[in-house]
Amino acid sequence: MNTETVHNGVLFPNVKVGETFKVGEYEFIRFPEVDGKTPVVMKDFPFSTIFGNNNDLRCSKVIKRMEKEILPKIVATVGEENVLMFKTDLTALDGLKPYEPLESKISLPTMDFYRANVEIFDKYNPGRWWWLATPESAQPHYAPDWILCVSPSGDIVNRNFNGVSGVRPFCVFPSSIFGSFEA
Repeated sequence: MNTETVHNGVLFPNVKVGETFKVGEYEFIRFPEVDGKTPVVMKDFPFSTIFGNNNDLRCSKVIKRMEKEILPKIVATVGEENVLMFKTDLTALDGLKPYEPLESKISLPTMDFYRANVEIFDKYNPGRWWWLATPESAQPHYAPDWILCVSPSGDIVNRNFNGVSGVRPFCVFPSSIFGSFEA
């Protein structure tokens, strides 16, 4: 673990919900805690790319590249024990469940997560297209061509999997590494 200040396991003592903090070379946004775990999303894009060969995040170019290029740098900075395994629900926008959830230590935000936290995301709008994990639909409704994106204005829209959009990695850290604040 490579951190500047560690006190009783607290790596980020002064970071409140909706604020940013550095993890090595990357800047992340802290989101509200859920069951002792804190979701974080990269503030900007470490890269832009096509999504993959269809709208299934599990086998996408996006997830493979994040796992190879981004996750090792995060783990090297905060420690393996502080990057938690979690499931990303890949239920399509229309309610179909074409894919099993992705279980990983890095993913993309889902449409539901974006919608629940839009006020925080709006503070850090990069003004460019970026991928979400949520497919628009799948067979038998449509071919698996469309994946949801956030537009430069912050709207949720669909985009073909072979379009290029930004990637904002999503991880989950134990809440204990952030310290505590009085309300």
